[in-house]
Amino acid sequence: MATRTKALNVGVASVSFVIFLLVLTSIYPFPAGDFNVDLPSPNEIVWNYDSGVVTVTAPFSIDNGGFYDVDDLELRYEVTNYTSVPIAQDVIDLGTVKAGAVTAGEIEFSFDLLELYNEGLTWMVFNDDLLNFVVEVSCFYTMKLVKFDARYSVSLPWNALIQDVSVEDIRSDPGSMQLAVDYRVATSDILSSDAVLTASLLDGSSVVSEVFETVRLGTIHTGTLLFDVPVGSSPDSVLLEINIAGFQVDVLYVLPAGVVP
Repeated sequence: MATRTKALNVGVASVSFVIFLLVLTSIYPFPAGDFNVDLPSPNEIVWNYDSGVVTVTAPFSIDNGGFYDVDDLELRYEVTNYTSVPIAQDVIDLGTVKAGAVTAGEIEFSFDLLELYNEGLTWMVFNDDLLNFVVEVSCFYTMKLVKFDARYSVSLPWNALIQDVSVEDIRSDPGSMQLAVDYRVATSDILSSDAVLTASLLDGSSVVSEVFETVRLGTIHTGTLLFDVPVGSSPDSVLLEINIAGFQVDVLYVLPAGVVP
């Protein structure tokens, strides 16, 4: 009887030890960092712009360095800007990641910047911002005996779509009766087309001279506008008008006193 009791105790101890190992190996990978979610860095983000819509592609990877397969892996993300305006949200079902395996994927979403602008949310058009990613990961571990949930976050910089449209300098040439106006147009590198700048030399509300320039977008574009100044006119301002990727920008620059003889 004593032998049977001893054998039973040994069996219970063995089962308890196996359960202990199962629990230990289930929990260990997470605090030890063997299960990792790597979110994108700013230089890994791909930005595209088309007809007012910004498309963002952000790569990520999940490393299951634990002892067991991860099942029903789900990645839920939400993107807001610095002022907590909702930009995008979705759920990505990744299924199973084998023990010791790495799975890679992409968070891809679009937001209509032109629509936001028309709704009065103009900040991201003319100002730098942050896109705040909050990513929630959930999965089952150890043959679906353990549920794991985690929350990750990363902030990525957004460069203003239209950074500057301005007059840099003005000078006149009394001999040629021309006025030279240096201008600057700076736009985000996600733009790649051209735009036409219309520049008007004004005398009050009357246009006394007008010139047109083709501006390359996606860079800092500088140039010089040459206006003919009609005899007898007294121009007092320069109006720059340009439509950049669907956004109209008008800049009125008042001429300094004495710049036109």
